[in-house]
Formats: sequence, C-alpha cells, structure tokens
Amino acid sequence: MKRSKLFFLVIIIASGSMINGCYYDNAEELYPGSLNCDISNLSYDLVIKPIIDSNCAISGCHVSGTGRKDLSSYQGVKDVVDDGRLNQHVVVSKDMPPSGPLSTCNIAKIEAWIQDGGPSQ
Repeated sequence: MKRSKLFFLVIIIASGSMINGCYYDNAEELYPGSLNCDISNLSYDLVIKPIIDSNCAISGCHVSGTGRKDLSSYQGVKDVVDDGRLNQHVVVSKDMPPSGPLSTCNIAKIEAWIQDGGPSQ
C-alpha cells in the first residue's frame, strides 16, 4: 500500500514538472498579433537601423568584406529595398536572418517602411 502511494506521488510530481516545462516566455509567440506594434513614423535611424544592425550587420553577415551585401549603411539597405531582396527574404519567405524569422512586429515595421519607399528619415 505504501509503495502504491509513493508511486502515485512520484507520478503527480513528475507530471506537474512536465506541464510547467512547456512554458513560453515570449508573449508574441503565445498571442500573435495581440501586442501593440506601432508602425507609424518609421524612421530609418531610430527604428529600422537597429533592427538591421542587430540581426544582419552586427552579426557579421552583411558587412563590408564578407562578399554579401553590406547592410551597415542606409545606402546598402536602400539598395536591397529597391531591388526587392529585403522584402523577399525578410517579409515574404522569412529565410533571413538564418537564425530564424524576425518578430512579427519587426517584420511589420520593415514591411511598412519598405511600402513607404524606404525613406532615410
């Protein structure tokens, strides 16, 4: 009798830890589209450049000397906006960055900025 109680206690504890082990701490993944994403006033310097820098340029992929398009300057980013590569890889196919797609909000910001013509200001 004591063994069966101990067995059930172990099962209850183990199942509780498995339930807790499935926790996501990214609200956007849990509730897509529920977060407020401001896509107005999308300045290159204040909004787009930090996204590009942290996901494309600073990572070492798209900088001068790598053989890839240099995205460390506005002109480099504007070139890939104008030829459609930024939209294709980041917004449509979502195969860039290679570590996985950007957040839904960052994709929306880049898409809105591209649709606005990729202004420098």
